[in-house]
Amino acid sequence: LMLLFFITSCGNQPSAPTFVMDEYGVVEKINPDKKEVYLVFTAHYSHSDSGYFENFDGLVPVLNTLKEKGVKGSFFPTGVCFDVEKYKEPVQRIIDEGHYLSSHSYAHLLLCDENDRNISLVSADSIRADFAIMEEKLEGLGLTKDQFCWLIPPYETYNAESVAVMKELGYKLVNPTSGFLTGMDWTAPGDSNYHSIDMIMDNLWKYEEENTFNGVVLLIHAMNYPCRTDADRPYTYLGEIIDKLTEKGYTFKTLFDVIEAEK
Repeated sequence: LMLLFFITSCGNQPSAPTFVMDEYGVVEKINPDKKEVYLVFTAHYSHSDSGYFENFDGLVPVLNTLKEKGVKGSFFPTGVCFDVEKYKEPVQRIIDEGHYLSSHSYAHLLLCDENDRNISLVSADSIRADFAIMEEKLEGLGLTKDQFCWLIPPYETYNAESVAVMKELGYKLVNPTSGFLTGMDWTAPGDSNYHSIDMIMDNLWKYEEENTFNGVVLLIHAMNYPCRTDADRPYTYLGEIIDKLTEKGYTFKTLFDVIEAEK
């Protein structure tokens, strides 16, 4: 279970953001007293199968929807995605169209055992080496560390040891708000753990009804997992999500807004 607590950064500045953090000190809600939503998009590219299972193929549809709706998002692909030729132009669009761009590690390392987080799977030196490559890729896009200082840990999975290393490297850590099923679109029809788009969307709106979306960091994969049609992908319904939340009085923020508020 996540243990939530509040922390206000940047001294006593009235405009400083308020964070809800989990037990590891990773942010999972931002300004929970405001009707603000943070749309975050992650992706990885699986070189071993030429992007068959994991890819960044949902990026262009996501960018097109955000542009149509006049909404900004925050993108956290792995650094591997920056090496793939077909993504170079749309990745530049992320920057040119005013979205936030950071990363999700370089090679999508699983930092600790998902069932027992006390078991680290990657050494501190391996994290440092991976992040050094990631930083090189981001800097190659013209970004500076003060711009990509917010990061979603790979697999959204970590422990106290890996969090300490990532923070030591100068990163502020954010993770998608718990309680959503939008990240389960990697499951396939017929699998025992399959989550259909109806299940995913029903969960999303039930969460809003029971908890509100105040300060929510909502994960949507910008990926085309195999064995799913476009009609079964959460990002296909991004426009609908934006429209409904706008009707309910929510606005959309990015990590750029957090960085600005922390100054």
